[in-house]
Amino acid sequence: MLGMIKNSLFGSVETWPWQVLSKGDKEEVSYEERACEGGKFATVEVTDKPVDEALREAMPKVAKYAGGTNDKGIGMGMTVPISFAVFPNEDGSLQKKLKVWFRIPNQFQSDPPAPSDKSVKIEEREGITVYSMWSFTPVAQVGVQWHDLGSPQPLLHFK
Repeated sequence: MLGMIKNSLFGSVETWPWQVLSKGDKEEVSYEERACEGGKFATVEVTDKPVDEALREAMPKVAKYAGGTNDKGIGMGMTVPISFAVFPNEDGSLQKKLKVWFRIPNQFQSDPPAPSDKSVKIEEREGITVYSMWSFTPVAQVGVQWHDLGSPQPLLHFK
C-alpha cells in the first residue's frame, strides 16, 4: 500500500500536453485558451453523492490505479492536472454525478495496464479546448480550468 501511494504521489509527473492558443484579460482576470491533446484517460464516475463525497471516493481510486493497482502492478506516475467534471441539470442545478480523470502517461498510451478496480475505466478522449486562469492562495497555487460554455462536455479541474 505504501509503495502504491509513493508511486502515485512521488513517482514521475508528466504534464498533460497542451498548446496556448491565446491569452486575454476579462474583468481583471488573466486567462489562457489552451488546446489539450486527447488520448487514453483513466476515469472514475460516481453518482448519487454530493460533489465533495464523490471526490473523496473517486480521487483515491485514480491515484491507486496510477500507483500500481493494475493488472501489471506497474506504478505509472501521474499526469497533471487531474481533472473532474460535474454535470448541470436543465434548471442549472448540479446533478449528483461526478467524473474524475487523468491522462495516462505517454509511455503507457499505446498499451495502458488494465485497472484492477472495476470502477476505473480506460477511455479514449478527443482533444479539448479549455480556458485556464491562475489565482494564488496563502496555502497553494490553484489553477481553475473549464470548457467554453458552448461545449457539450463540461470540464472543471484544479491543479
